[in-house]
Amino acid sequence: MSCLSYINDYGSDSTNSDSETEQHLYKRVKLPVPDLSRVRIVLTEETHIDDHQKHKGRKRSFPHVRGNWATFVYVQYPNDDFVNKLSRKVLDALTESSHTWHKCENLHITLSKTVVLNYHWIAPFHNSLKKTLTNIKCFELEFDELQVLYNEDKSRTFVVLKINRFSHKHFFAITKKVDEILSEFKLPKFYDEPSFHMSILWTNGDKETETNGALDKLNQILTPDFQESAKNIFIDKVYCKSGNKTFQYHLPSDR
Repeated sequence: MSCLSYINDYGSDSTNSDSETEQHLYKRVKLPVPDLSRVRIVLTEETHIDDHQKHKGRKRSFPHVRGNWATFVYVQYPNDDFVNKLSRKVLDALTESSHTWHKCENLHITLSKTVVLNYHWIAPFHNSLKKTLTNIKCFELEFDELQVLYNEDKSRTFVVLKINRFSHKHFFAITKKVDEILSEFKLPKFYDEPSFHMSILWTNGDKETETNGALDKLNQILTPDFQESAKNIFIDKVYCKSGNKTFQYHLPSDR
C-alpha cells in the first residue's frame, strides 16, 4: 500500500471520529423539571394606587402612568404673610359653611394647563422655555378682588385672588410664549381667554353657588390696608414643574 493510501485512510478515520465526537457533545440532555410549588412569585411591575384619604379627598385629573410626567408652568407667589392674614379673615367669613375649607399650599399663578410629557421631552421642553423667557421682562404683581371658582370636573371649589388688569397683560404675554412651545410638542395650549388668579382656599365638591352668597362679604375684607400690603411684589422668575423636577427661569430686569 502506498504512503498516499495510508494518508487517505488516516484522514478518513479521523473525520469519522471527530463527527462522532461532535454528535456526542451536542446531544441534547433532558433536564428534570424544577419544582416551583414552593417558590414565592414577586410581580416586578409597579402598580400605583391613589389614596384619596391621604390628599384630603382630592383626585387626580388624569391617571398616573409610569414614564409620563405631569407638567405645568407657573409663577410662585412670595408674600406668604399677606395670604396667611387674608386666609384667616376669609375662613372667619365662611364659619357658617357646612363644609371644610383648606389653605392652599405652594401659592402660585398658573400659566399653562397641566400636560403630560414623556421623559425624553423634558430637557428640550425646558431648554425651549429658558430660551423664550429671556425676552420677558420682570413686572409688578397686583390683585383685584376675591372670586369663587371651581375646577373643570367640579370636584373642587376655590376662593381665589384675581389678578388686576395691569398685571394681567404681563401674564398673558408669558402664556402666549408658553403656548407656542406647547404647540411645537403638540400639547394643549392654555385657555383662549385666561383668567389669571391665585387660589388661597379650597374645598371638595361644587360649592360655588353657596360660596358666592358670601362673596360681597369676602370682598369687604380687601380693605386698603390689605391692598397696600399686597403691593410691591415683583415677579422676576417663572417656574416649570415636571413630575418631581422643578425648573427656574429668571426674567431680566428693565430697571
